[in-house]
Amino acid sequence: MPFQPAPPEKAVPADSVTPERAATVFKALADPLRIQLVAMAGAATDDGICFCDIATRIDMPQSSLSHHLRVLVNAGILERERRGTWSWYRLREEPFLLLQDAIRPGGLLLTPSAKCLEESA
Repeated sequence: MPFQPAPPEKAVPADSVTPERAATVFKALADPLRIQLVAMAGAATDDGICFCDIATRIDMPQSSLSHHLRVLVNAGILERERRGTWSWYRLREEPFLLLQDAIRPGGLLLTPSAKCLEESA
């Protein structure tokens, strides 16, 4: 799934781009391995990518790899589907639309709302 800017009709509603939601997504992506995992999921077919395929490409203990994937699932970046004994992972579109909206001119990061300013005070 190559990145394409979202058309205006797919924009995330402004009230859903909260500082908390944006921070959750940014925090989950703030690890080089997780960026690599997202890229692998993005390059996969519509069926997603199997944990078994990820494990053959990433040299680390299964428990550590599972932890990183769980962080991405909990942040809503990946969705997980069990198929038999394996988990399959697929990118979700919403967090990337949210980030795109957060960093656009007039978005959350470039024009803090009164709500953001109140929360930081």
